[in-house]
Amino acid sequence: MEIRPDIRKLMRREIYTLLTISFLIIISFMIIHGLVVTFDPEVTHAEFIKYVWSWVGGFLVVFWIFTPWFQYLWIINLKYTIDDERLVINKGILIKKNVSIPYSAVTDFTLSRSLYERWLEIGTILVQTAGQGAQSGGHEGRLEGLIEFDSLNTQLRSKVKDYRGSNTQQSTPESSTPATEGNVLEAILDEVKKINRNLNN
Repeated sequence: MEIRPDIRKLMRREIYTLLTISFLIIISFMIIHGLVVTFDPEVTHAEFIKYVWSWVGGFLVVFWIFTPWFQYLWIINLKYTIDDERLVINKGILIKKNVSIPYSAVTDFTLSRSLYERWLEIGTILVQTAGQGAQSGGHEGRLEGLIEFDSLNTQLRSKVKDYRGSNTQQSTPESSTPATEGNVLEAILDEVKKINRNLNN
């Protein structure tokens, strides 16, 4: 089964995030502007605008020219493939990357929804695995921009459960009978009797 994120809603989430970042930058420099001009009489409003706000404005212009396009190219290349044994995340702009996560390595799925995602009615599923994924940030993969996130989360959990159940049945032969505690004790007693006979002889 192949799933793609909702491009429009995911792109809107990115735009809202960029707006928030820009707003915080402007507010921060407005506070710095007020503090510097107030406590340093050698710096005037005109000088601060000329030497600081010109750089801030230039940065924001470049930021808004390039970042939304990179985000858009990233989003349109996102694709998630779900089969009976693994989950594959296809991503990348110039360099394509396929992240293959076998169900045997999955420890949990976490549903995450930011403020903007709740507003846009989308969600993100974080795939947690044992080992390297947990050490490098808590999750191995991200399934972003999902509309049917609740049903997909349930479906993924069910697939992992079914996969592990079928593997457990295959790895446990029906003919093998585990040794009971009584059998072990009898074997130890026989060995002790043999050692006792050898010592008496």
